[in-house]
Amino acid sequence: MNTQAPTCNVCNQGTLTKKKKFRLSGPAVVIGYIFLIPSVFGILFGLVLLFGTGAATSESSQTMKQQIRNQLSSANIPSQLIDKVLNYEVITQSQRDALTQNQRITLESAEFSYKAGTVGTGAGAAIAGGFSIFVIFSSFIGGLLGWLLTMKKKVLQCGNCGAVVNAS
Repeated sequence: MNTQAPTCNVCNQGTLTKKKKFRLSGPAVVIGYIFLIPSVFGILFGLVLLFGTGAATSESSQTMKQQIRNQLSSANIPSQLIDKVLNYEVITQSQRDALTQNQRITLESAEFSYKAGTVGTGAGAAIAGGFSIFVIFSSFIGGLLGWLLTMKKKVLQCGNCGAVVNAS
């Protein structure tokens, strides 16, 4: 088995050694790094934004529930009706009739506020989550493009004249 390095066919003096070279020209490699480096930060930013959206949505939901509970409790509405409002259960007409006029108004206002707040929170979470996923996806695509532009290939290069031959 021949383990000696091959001789250069261009100058017939130098030996060919294995090296890795960029597949594309210098400007293309620079553009590749311009895509590649920010894409890593974009993916990290998108992930932080996505998890932050989930945490904020959960916190907002808990805060809204507590506010509705406090509002209904201060109007002396029975706790079983408060639980029904917070669980989206139907409150019967006989249960409503047992309340005073002010309690009924407060109950209806709280039901409407809670449902509207839940829809608003869900819509906000969907928009922010969608934006987060868009940032992650577009950063990933930019990273792939940057990686393709900065790929290297194996070559054999003459130590004497610098001639390059593909190694693959």
